[in-house]
Amino acid sequence: MNILFWSLMIFFGRIIDVSLGTVRINFIVRRKKAIAAIVGFVEVTIFVTIIARVIQDIDNNIYGIFAYGAGFAIGTIVGMFISDKLSKDLLSTNVISKYKSEEIESTLRSEGFGATSYSGFGKDGNIRIINVVCRNNCIDRLNKIVLKIDPNSFITSSLIGNQRGGYIFNLKKK
Repeated sequence: MNILFWSLMIFFGRIIDVSLGTVRINFIVRRKKAIAAIVGFVEVTIFVTIIARVIQDIDNNIYGIFAYGAGFAIGTIVGMFISDKLSKDLLSTNVISKYKSEEIESTLRSEGFGATSYSGFGKDGNIRIINVVCRNNCIDRLNKIVLKIDPNSFITSSLIGNQRGGYIFNLKKK
């Protein structure tokens, strides 16, 4: 019973500390120094507690080692999920469709996305590039709309550092 209890404690402790590490990195990238420091303090405190327990029982509890590894793996997934939910990052997404760009542009607008299009010239001749700016949490919806219309479309997204004005899907104006 004691081995099961400590294995579960190691597993859940590791999920928490790895998730916090992932979130902390996002705060660092966003230059939120104080929040990153506080999250880092909690993360490392949990980590040291968990690793000390694993090392203390290394000869008697092989399950603790497996719990440590499994907690790390699950913690990575949980941390990414939390980071995605906390993210307010803006993405600039370009869509290039060889034959269905007008339909994609029209559908995106009818679904509430702001779409700006411009002409370009590609390997096979003239193309139309559709640009959409939206929050990170809307990108899956945008991709589903585009790929439903043209599964062969070319989609790229990049993070926007600063922005001012314009229309951004799912963003309330102040």
